[in-house]
Amino acid sequence: MTTMNLQSVSFETSRTDLSPMPIDPDWIKAGNPVARSLTLGRSPDSLVSTGLWDCTAGTFTWIFRRDEIAHIVEGEVRVQDGDRTHVLVPGSVAYFPSGLTTVWEVPKYVKKVYVLRAAPPQGVVPAAKAALRSLLGRR
Repeated sequence: MTTMNLQSVSFETSRTDLSPMPIDPDWIKAGNPVARSLTLGRSPDSLVSTGLWDCTAGTFTWIFRRDEIAHIVEGEVRVQDGDRTHVLVPGSVAYFPSGLTTVWEVPKYVKKVYVLRAAPPQGVVPAAKAALRSLLGRR
């Protein structure tokens, strides 16, 4: 039996040691937004990660490549997802599904804690279901 090194993750949202995470220049609609990020934890299978992200003023398109839960800890952002606009301020929590195209308008500055979940590799879910059915004696 393989033993995994499992550890909990806790961190201060006041950290400032984030690394540059440039926004695709083709996505920028207004201003000169500068984004930074810091991944602080990852699940053993690398499908879930958590960390901090911040951004200066500007408006840009953002396409989510993973499911994301975001908790705003500082500043404000208006997120348009089609016909709706969500105003997120400190304490707001939002869920963005993978594949969603949004427009982010950051008036001055925003900082969030994020949790990302990637889809399992193709074939993993069907294989897991088949293994479970086999264990349960079902076909």
